[in-house]
Amino acid sequence: MGKLVAITLERTGDLDTPIDPRFGRAGAFLIVDAETREIVSTIENTSVEAAHGAGTGAAATMSGANVNAVISGRFGPKAYDALNRLGIQMWNAPQGLTAREALDKMIAGELTQMQIVKY
Repeated sequence: MGKLVAITLERTGDLDTPIDPRFGRAGAFLIVDAETREIVSTIENTSVEAAHGAGTGAAATMSGANVNAVISGRFGPKAYDALNRLGIQMWNAPQGLTAREALDKMIAGELTQMQIVKY
């Protein structure tokens, strides 16, 4: 299996589902092998309704799914810190894309990667 990428979705779906611009409050995460573009799994975001800590809860979910990168519209500061500490790359995608379009843009180098800060 190659590089695993999680893409935030508005709801459980596939590569043709719109991305959710929110990482911690995304409806679901689509886990895709970036090399083969094969869907590995879809994970409902159990942190979406959390009063506090949705971003860190979602980051823990990403760690458990063994992803190498996440594509989303934006990452809150706590989610950024948690993903950064886990060494998971973060890619910003503009709103209005499908998961497929966002993945294609990441692979083509057309998305902005957030810089990971070494602690």
